[in-house]
Amino acid sequence: MSQFSNSDKQEHGKNAKVALESILHECKNYAYIKEIVKDYRCGYAEYDNTQFYCNFLIIFQDNTKWIVNITTSFRSDRLKGNQWDTYNIKEIDSTISKSVLVYPDDLSEEDKDDFIAYKFKIVNKIHFSAMDDIVGQQELFELIENYANKNLSVGVKKDLQGNNFESYISNVLSNEKNLEKWKTSNPKLVGMNYNFFEKILICFNLDKNSVVKINATSDKTIIGKLQTAGSPKTDVIVSVYLDNGLEKYFTISCKKTNAKSVSVHQYTAETFADVLDSQNKNLRKLLQQFQENGNLRDFGDENSVAMKNELKPYLEKLIRWVIGGYGGKVQNQLQIADYILISDEKDIYIHTLEEYTSMLLKKENESHFGTPFQWTFASGRKGKDIQLKCKIIK
Repeated sequence: MSQFSNSDKQEHGKNAKVALESILHECKNYAYIKEIVKDYRCGYAEYDNTQFYCNFLIIFQDNTKWIVNITTSFRSDRLKGNQWDTYNIKEIDSTISKSVLVYPDDLSEEDKDDFIAYKFKIVNKIHFSAMDDIVGQQELFELIENYANKNLSVGVKKDLQGNNFESYISNVLSNEKNLEKWKTSNPKLVGMNYNFFEKILICFNLDKNSVVKINATSDKTIIGKLQTAGSPKTDVIVSVYLDNGLEKYFTISCKKTNAKSVSVHQYTAETFADVLDSQNKNLRKLLQQFQENGNLRDFGDENSVAMKNELKPYLEKLIRWVIGGYGGKVQNQLQIADYILISDEKDIYIHTLEEYTSMLLKKENESHFGTPFQWTFASGRKGKDIQLKCKIIK
């Protein structure tokens, strides 16, 4: 930011605050927080009651309060100012339990390192600090989300956070400031999780000069159900409008997890057989037998070898169906996912379906029956269908 004039720095800071406000409103939309107080001020009773300031005060559903500030530069005078205001706001209101300082995710690695080093001193009690944490934009979202959902069961929390992540990615892709920053390379613009936006658009291989507008949606009513009434692989549909009047569509399957493997597919043996090769009677019989047995031990070594041999010609077809939905009974092509997006709560990783298929086909990712999947059954579903689990590859 050394190339910035003072007015440039002010504009950059203002844009960062707008970006932070967008993230907080997303959290409010998901009911993670119930109130956002912008430009919060307070003071001691016998003095000016507007003396101390923070960018935002957020209030959770359980009435827990956090101070949230954002800064675009690592300057000691600014940090000391934040510390002073934060210390006194906490002294005035003892119900405020946490103070978080946020930096934009699009900062250079060198600038980020300064914040991370300062955070280390705070967390390890090397420096006294009224601020409790220093995080990037995405880390802030995760902090808020994890606190808001702390009392939910694992299953409910997983489903809720997965659905909200899809919505969040849709809003990042639809954010006009992100598009403007991408097209103009204006360093004064910040955007909402711009680094996510840029990674995804690079993977889409778009010409920034021809893109006019981007709209994305994760609305289940728009994406729709499969002909079988099941859920399609597509979680997010991205509509890209070009300057020649044409419109391009991109479909994304999202996985948000820290797990090493996740459930990715669950269908009957008959459906497996019909999709892979409806004429292959040996494969159909083996699939039916595995569905009945439900595990490798009961299925037996001889059947396992036979299954591996029968599945070998269909490995790529199997992966494209399991991961992208190709071969399934879709209502339209937009229900088929051509991009795979993985989030580990710190960053995102996006690949084309072709790239991800090649990654899964590598020898080190081989699992049951020569496929990259673990074959099993869901709880209470033994003998009714087959469930596949997949190693998460970034």
